[in-house]
Amino acid sequence: MRCLIVAPVLALAAVPGTAHAQLAEIAAGATMGSIVDQLEGSVKNIINHADDAVSNNSFRIRQHGEVLLGQLNAMVADQRDKTFAQLNESQKQAFLGIRNSIAQLSQLERVTARDIQRTTNTVGTAMGNLPFGKSTPRVIEYGPTYVLGKPAGGPATRQVVSVSGIALGEGVPELKMQGVQCQPLAKTEISLKFSCPGAWSADADVKAASGELQVYQKPGFWRGLFGAKAKPRAYKLSVFVVPPELGKYDLSVIRKVLGQERNSRSQDFRAENGHCDGSREVLFPFNVTPNWSIDPASIRVDCDKSSKSSCSGLRNVTATSFGYLGVVRNSGDCGPFWKDARGNVRGRVTWTEVRQVENLVTEPVGHGGLEWAKAVQLPLPDGVQRISLTVNQLDGKRTIVTGDDATQRWYAVQSDPVNRFVLVSPRTLDEAMAD
Repeated sequence: MRCLIVAPVLALAAVPGTAHAQLAEIAAGATMGSIVDQLEGSVKNIINHADDAVSNNSFRIRQHGEVLLGQLNAMVADQRDKTFAQLNESQKQAFLGIRNSIAQLSQLERVTARDIQRTTNTVGTAMGNLPFGKSTPRVIEYGPTYVLGKPAGGPATRQVVSVSGIALGEGVPELKMQGVQCQPLAKTEISLKFSCPGAWSADADVKAASGELQVYQKPGFWRGLFGAKAKPRAYKLSVFVVPPELGKYDLSVIRKVLGQERNSRSQDFRAENGHCDGSREVLFPFNVTPNWSIDPASIRVDCDKSSKSSCSGLRNVTATSFGYLGVVRNSGDCGPFWKDARGNVRGRVTWTEVRQVENLVTEPVGHGGLEWAKAVQLPLPDGVQRISLTVNQLDGKRTIVTGDDATQRWYAVQSDPVNRFVLVSPRTLDEAMAD
């Protein structure tokens, strides 16, 4: 729930049957200055708690809030010490209408630019019923709300700032933006136009280019006859400068790549003679696991033998099998009254089998900045199964797109795996800021 600040002097709402009680309560020593100061506090509280998104609505809330504050200040600029009791009945009701409009605005759960503008119009209409408000120059609206910033360090540019309102044509209105005097271009009673120089640049964050408009209040008829001069009235203005980059992107892909799976194998072998057996060769066979291949360089043999036998080495090495040759011989003589020593060859073979497999891997393939309305085409490698595009936006949000095509508020993504590219298309600034 939004915090509502209502000062004691303005605490009662205007409801039928209690108007006189309200007027008496407010009239008890309350000056126009103190009442407006409290109204200003409520308006500032509304602005501070408003949506802080990077959007046209958010920017206009702050602009309309500044206009409302300016109207309130201009209304009582020369009447701050005047008490509420010095107003007539209709003027008191007009002032209560201003107070109640701002109070209702404070109670809204979510304030929009249209809400504040409506309140500003109500205040402006009520000001016309106040003796010190009829001739007050009133700013109703100004623009632009936002501009596209230039890169930091870039050349100075000029920006046209337009103001609309009532009673703006007296004297020579002046506008300073970012501390620099603007050049007046046009002036009527209801509109002003200025050309404002400046860098109008922004790096990574939105910034408010602050300005101050000075207009003049025409003296009343009788005061004018006696030489009274027009009095200056000030309004604060802000134009929001949006960086040229909407954010930074990181593109990674999930793709299939051929890899090699390895499997360690081992197998024992052994052969021995019986008594009186002659010398014989033994080729020990070793076969690969189905669908695997032997890495020939990985074959290792640990061979042991009897004294007359021999370990002769590898034979017939292929991708699917190999052999190991041993010669088995007995020791001693074979006769009728004694026996020879039986020969043997024995040992263990180890080797590695390999096979090709498809692996899914995640690889970064691109990084950079995205500028408003400037499409970026990013190449893709072979075998892409899915993309993952992360954009860290200047408003602090992180958006992630996975898959083929997607539409975000600030940009759109098209993925073409056949032609192997991703197209990121940022929107124009006006499209992105739209409510």
